[in-house]
Amino acid sequence: MKMTLEGGCLCGAVRYRLDGEIEESAYCHCRTCQRQSGAPVVAWFAIAPASFAYTKGKPKGYRASDRATREFCGDCGTYLLFREDDATASLGVNTATLDDPAQVPPTFHIWHQSHIAWFETADTAPRFARGKSSA
Repeated sequence: MKMTLEGGCLCGAVRYRLDGEIEESAYCHCRTCQRQSGAPVVAWFAIAPASFAYTKGKPKGYRASDRATREFCGDCGTYLLFREDDATASLGVNTATLDDPAQVPPTFHIWHQSHIAWFETADTAPRFARGKSSA
């Protein structure tokens, strides 16, 4: 579904706007997302790079893997998005950074093999052990 949405970090130093198709929306339970966010799970959605633009400020980046950079506000630390080195790959935007995160509800879970035992969401969305193609 095509959407026009805005979001940003906690302190307001970095803002963004997206205008395009939401490709997918999910929860990630991987240990990297858990450690990076300090939360048991991260809700995210995918959008084409051409549909996303920063409108205020410039994020900092952190290479948490050999294939991607995680972008965040250098002032307040808010984790904004996951950007793969492949410039054509979809961006993984942190859903909670939207001004209205209810507009993009997650529809599945990835890396559920890493979920923290004391935390479970109250939904019936499919849970994949690793990526979406895993069982």
